[in-house]
Amino acid sequence: MELKIATRGSALALVQAGEVKEALERQGLSCVIKVVRTRGDVDRGALREIGGNGLFVREIESELLSGGADIAVHSAKDLPFLLAEGLVTGGVLAAGDPRDCLLTRKGFQREKGKPFSVGTGSPRRRREYAALDPDASFSELRGNVTTRLKKLAAGEYDGIILAKAGLDRLGADLSAFDVRVFGTDEMIPAACQGILALECRADDAAVCRILSSVTDAAAMRRFKAERELFRALGADCASPAGIHVEFSAGQVRISGMHGDRRAVLEGGEEELPRLSEELLRKLSGGAV
Repeated sequence: MELKIATRGSALALVQAGEVKEALERQGLSCVIKVVRTRGDVDRGALREIGGNGLFVREIESELLSGGADIAVHSAKDLPFLLAEGLVTGGVLAAGDPRDCLLTRKGFQREKGKPFSVGTGSPRRRREYAALDPDASFSELRGNVTTRLKKLAAGEYDGIILAKAGLDRLGADLSAFDVRVFGTDEMIPAACQGILALECRADDAAVCRILSSVTDAAAMRRFKAERELFRALGADCASPAGIHVEFSAGQVRISGMHGDRRAVLEGGEEELPRLSEELLRKLSGGAV
């Protein structure tokens, strides 16, 4: 049985698909990677303008539904809550680092009285970083990680904000840059940032069992909790919204931001439903 793994064609997407391929091959399975171009790859406009759920997903889902692929690999933060009918999230691999980071050219010195130009297409990152740095100005940033690093090195921006998990997975050469990693209390990550979601057909019991066998339980627990909160918040990838859930030694800490509202709550794991409801109330201005 040869499994076809559908993915986007960027260097990071191929590395992520490669991780899944290796995990499945350790189970004795044969796999091949199939590249699919999505609307988000073709349309180079600003993400907040072209927006919409499934920008980097729907064409890959079509490949699954047509039988052209058996498994799809997604950055879970790009995965819309409502999947195409007939598809399910069959598993997730161990999570990468959920945090964001700011990169600047090595030794860069800010000029007093001059705005600090930051490249990012994320409404969430713009809102979060503006709260940390009132002198920041923002410009749209698109392209794969290598392209973004080249733009920074060329001086098109003073700094850019990227997900640390992507840089880690790529093994990107950051020797020309200074890197500031933000704590999740400084910049609340996108829901499910750093997690790889494995999608398949709901009626393909064999593939569902296979994906369950490579699933990391801790990552799946975080995946489910953050996705449910994000769904209940009524947010999408064009919203300035972040959700992060941390489980540790029987305790849970949930953090969220939506627009100008922000909240962090802690308690025992058994209190997660109550804490979630309270977080949503705080982020929605009282209405859940």
